[in-house]
Amino acid sequence: MPLGYDPVPPAPAGAINQTGYDEFGIQVYDKILTANQELIDQADADFIWTKLAGNSTGIYEIRFRLPGGRYMSNSRIRNANLIGTAQFGVPVYPYVFIPAAGKIGIDIKDLSAAGNTVQICLIGWRRFRTK
Repeated sequence: MPLGYDPVPPAPAGAINQTGYDEFGIQVYDKILTANQELIDQADADFIWTKLAGNSTGIYEIRFRLPGGRYMSNSRIRNANLIGTAQFGVPVYPYVFIPAAGKIGIDIKDLSAAGNTVQICLIGWRRFRTK
């Protein structure tokens, strides 16, 4: 199984297991891009990533880097082909496990040739450890 993928699915919300418990969580990434701006490695996370949603005022390309350092795709993908909506989040499967104090990289490039307000929501489960 590739590094960054969690073999243990999230437990039901608030369920306690041998090592802790899981709670629903969203990691939000807000940026205002200037015309044709490009940003590399833009988010930190600490949970099990299961869905992807977001919105923007213009078009852009995006690529995610897993905690192990590998990209999820071989190049940036246009937002219309990857980013879901709040009502219809795009499933991420197998789930991506981002360890405590781990990092997921986000490379993003504006294609609108104007200012672009972007919000990306990594939806999943926060894993709290008690041991």
